[in-house]
Amino acid sequence: MIKKALQSSALALAVLLLGQIAFAQSGEIVASLDRLEGRAQVLVAETNRRITGRNGLLLKAGDTVITREKSRVTIKFRDGSEVRLFPKSEFVIQASKESRSKRRAFTYRLFLKLGSIWGQFVPQRRVATIGMPTATIGIKGTTLRAVQRDGKGRVALTEGRVEVTNDSSKVELLPGKRLTNFTLTDDLTKKVEDIPFKVDIKSEKRELSFPQNQPEEVFVSLQLINIRSGAEVHRAGKVYFRSNYGRIAYPPVSVLNQRGFTRVPLVISPPQPSDDDLQGNVYVWALIDEESADDTVEGKILFRVPIRSGKERIRIESKTGESKRVR
Repeated sequence: MIKKALQSSALALAVLLLGQIAFAQSGEIVASLDRLEGRAQVLVAETNRRITGRNGLLLKAGDTVITREKSRVTIKFRDGSEVRLFPKSEFVIQASKESRSKRRAFTYRLFLKLGSIWGQFVPQRRVATIGMPTATIGIKGTTLRAVQRDGKGRVALTEGRVEVTNDSSKVELLPGKRLTNFTLTDDLTKKVEDIPFKVDIKSEKRELSFPQNQPEEVFVSLQLINIRSGAEVHRAGKVYFRSNYGRIAYPPVSVLNQRGFTRVPLVISPPQPSDDDLQGNVYVWALIDEESADDTVEGKILFRVPIRSGKERIRIESKTGESKRVR
């Protein structure tokens, strides 16, 4: 009886391991590097060799991205999700899987071995887990930060939902909350705090028309504020912009001054028919591009742009009877 039980357990373990191997060794491209600052390296799983990181470098399951001191890099996933690595970090794309159902969806298993990240994960289309030496974060459509340093972890959530689990407890983190300096065995429920600060982002121009189909320049003002009181927070820091729209040129460098303020231009180009799925809604996020900013919610602003149809139609002039192709 014991022998049969052991055989069954061994078989179940073998099936599980084979499934994990199939999951991790698809060999497909799952992401690429973008917006690299400074020096970064990639430990390639297939060759076990380190190569120099560069914008556009393709990543596969098993690859590890390593940032050096004063360097940062973005990992852009195939579904539009992205992860920003801060200095002195090691981040592993452990596994990737694409569903074969009608609705395209991705599942990723990620691991923050050391350092810190900011991540924005596309809702409804994917599920992910981010492992850390001190906890596991279960994700579904989320904007968060995670830090792993000196045997302690931190997690901050600004959108969506996550479940954080360690060896002794589990907690569902709500937007605007963070976990501070926990170990693998700490009671996570006692580590929950409010996120105190926010990047307030404003612009005088929110409706764009693109006269003569030319790009428009808009200025955005950023101010670090206390969420509860609305008071200005005087603290400098680098700023990182991202958007759901790929036709925006950002300043090469953006920095909050000592008063926690800056005003910078964004150049937004006209939409194309392929942008119809945005339904005219262009969002821009501004976040503090620093590891220490897990105490700060990123700013978010909406711009409205014209919707262009990609389908040609035939319009017949009622007076002349002439036909004309229009979009």
